[in-house]
Amino acid sequence: MYLEGKNLILKTNRTDKEQKKLVEKIIRNRPNFQKNFEDLIEKVIDIFSKYDNLILLGYLNYKLFLNHNNPIDDGKSELNLEYAISFSTAIKDNPTAIPNNKILYNLFHHLSNIRLSYNHFISSEIHLGKYSELESLLRFKTILEALYMRGDGYLQHVNKVYLEMFTPHNELLKKHYDFGFEELLETINQLEDSWYCRMYLPNGMPHPKGFERFEKWQKAKGLADEFVYGDLEPMKKFLKDNPDFVVYNERPAGYPIDQFSSFKELYKIRFFKEDHRKVVAALALEFGDNYNFLNPKFKGLPLNESLSNLKPIIKFEDEYYSFSFNVLIRNLFNISENLIKEADSNYYNERFLGNKYADTRDNYLENKTYELLKKFIPKSECYLNYKYKPGIKDENDNLIETEIDLIVISEKANYLIELKAGGLSAPSKRGALKSLTNQLSDTIGYGSYQSFRAHEYIKNNDDNKFYNKEGSLITIDKNKKTFRMTITLELLTGFITTLNDLIQLGAIDKNIDLAWNCSLFDFMIFSEILETEDDFIDYLEKRIPLLSDSRINVNDEIDLLGYYIENNELIDHELLEKSTTYTFSKASQDIDEYFQNNGPKPKKKK
Repeated sequence: MYLEGKNLILKTNRTDKEQKKLVEKIIRNRPNFQKNFEDLIEKVIDIFSKYDNLILLGYLNYKLFLNHNNPIDDGKSELNLEYAISFSTAIKDNPTAIPNNKILYNLFHHLSNIRLSYNHFISSEIHLGKYSELESLLRFKTILEALYMRGDGYLQHVNKVYLEMFTPHNELLKKHYDFGFEELLETINQLEDSWYCRMYLPNGMPHPKGFERFEKWQKAKGLADEFVYGDLEPMKKFLKDNPDFVVYNERPAGYPIDQFSSFKELYKIRFFKEDHRKVVAALALEFGDNYNFLNPKFKGLPLNESLSNLKPIIKFEDEYYSFSFNVLIRNLFNISENLIKEADSNYYNERFLGNKYADTRDNYLENKTYELLKKFIPKSECYLNYKYKPGIKDENDNLIETEIDLIVISEKANYLIELKAGGLSAPSKRGALKSLTNQLSDTIGYGSYQSFRAHEYIKNNDDNKFYNKEGSLITIDKNKKTFRMTITLELLTGFITTLNDLIQLGAIDKNIDLAWNCSLFDFMIFSEILETEDDFIDYLEKRIPLLSDSRINVNDEIDLLGYYIENNELIDHELLEKSTTYTFSKASQDIDEYFQNNGPKPKKKK
C-alpha cells in the first residue's frame, strides 16, 4: 500500500498457493465471526437489561458529541447510538442500576465490534460457493451500504425537497395528528437547539447556542440598552419567552454533558412550543415497544428492522427523551411516509404514491427534475408523460402505446429521462438477492429499457411522433446528441456496478445500454455546481463509457463530479491502465465545504 499523489495504490504479492491458504483460513474462521457477533449481542442485551438505559444512551450521545468532527471515528459513534436505541426500546422496563466506566466502555466497543464481525461474516461468504461471485459481491456491497450509512444529501437540499414533497399532504396529517409537516420539521430542528441550550460543555461553560438564542431574542425585543447590573427583569422576560431553558434562581442553568448524574435531565425534552409536544408524542416509543428487533432468527443484528428508526424518541414515566437528533433528520422521509401510512393506508397508496394525482411523490420527482435541468439548460422545452408507438405489437397483433416520463429538448441535445420514486425494501438492504435483483430491475433496469426503447424509436424514424392527452405533438431530431437518464429518489449509485454485472444478475436486458443513473439529491448538486449545458454534456460524454468498464467502482457520483471539477476528466487514464480495480473516494471535499460550511463554490477548470 502506498500513496501516489492523491491516489492510494493497493497491490498484493501473494502467490496463488498463498491466496488459496488464505481463503481456507477465512472459511475455517467464518463460524467464529458468527459466534463472535452473537456473543456480543447477548452482552449488549445484558447491559441494557441491567443498567439505567437513560445513562447508557446519554453516554453514547456524549461519545458522538466528542467525535462528530473526528475523521478517525468516521460515523462510528453515530451508528453505535442509533443501534443502541434499537436495543433499548426492545427491552421492557428501564433498570435503575448505575453503570460504571468499564461497562460504558465495553458497551461502545461491543456495538462497534458487532458491526465489524457481521461485516466479516458477510464478506467471507463469497468463498463458500453458495452464491456466484457476482451475487456475493452484490450482497456484500448492499449490506455494507446499509451498515455504514451515507445520508441522502446536504441538509439544505433535504429540507427543501422534504417540504416541497410533503406539505401538499398537510390536510391529512393535521386531521389525524393535529400538526403539519412544517411543524414536524420545525419540532425536530427545535429539539436539537433546545438540547444545546440546556447543556454545559466539558469545560464547564454553557453551549454557545444558549447565548445565540438570548442575543436573537434581545435584538427582536429591542432590549439592547435595558440591561442593568443586578436587574433580573429582562432575564425573567427572556426565560418566560423561552420555556425550554432550564432555570435556577431566576437565571438560565443547565446540565453537564460529561456527568452521568445529569443525563436524565439533560436529555429530557423541554418544549419551546407546547404544540411541539404533539409531534414528539407521534414519534415516541416506550421501552419494550420495539420487541421484534430481538425476535428474528438472528436477534439484534444491525440490519434488523427497527421501529426506533421511525420513532426515535423514548417515552418514560410520562416524560420524553431524545438522544439522537441525526436519526430524526436522516430518517425524515421514512418517518413522514410512515405517519401518512399509519393515518390512512388508502390515502398513502392512492394519493401519495403513483401519479394519479398532481401532488404524488412520482409527479413531484418529475417536476423537480425539470426544474433542476432548467438551471443549467435555460433555453429548453420540457414535455412530461408524452406517449408514442414504438412499433412493438401485443399478443393481439396491435401496436402498443407507451410513454416516456420526461423529454427535454435544447438547442444542443435531447434528454430522455425516466423517473423512479421507489427505493429498496428492508429485505433488499439486508441482501435478500431475489428482492434486491427485482427492485434493481424495476428501477435501474426498467428505467434504462424505457429510455432505450424511446431512443431506438427516434433513431429509426425520421417522422417520429410523441404526443400527450391534450393532443400536443412533437417530433425529435434524431441527428442531435441524445442522452438517456434515470433519476431516482433514493440513492442507488452504490448498488450500480457495471453494465455486465447487471446483465448477469438479470436486472437489465443484455441487448440495451445502461442509462446514466443519478439520485435527485445528487442531481441538485449537479444543477448548482455545473454552470452550463456544455459542461453537463461533457460530463455525460465522459461518464457514460465508464458504465461498461468493469475495473471502475463508483460508490458516490459526487466523488466523480469533484474529480471532474478539479481535473476536467473523470478518471486518471494512465493509472486506470495499470489497475485491476479503480475506486473513487473522498474526491468531493471542495463540494462538501461549499454546501456544508459556506466555502467557495468549486469552479470547473477551463
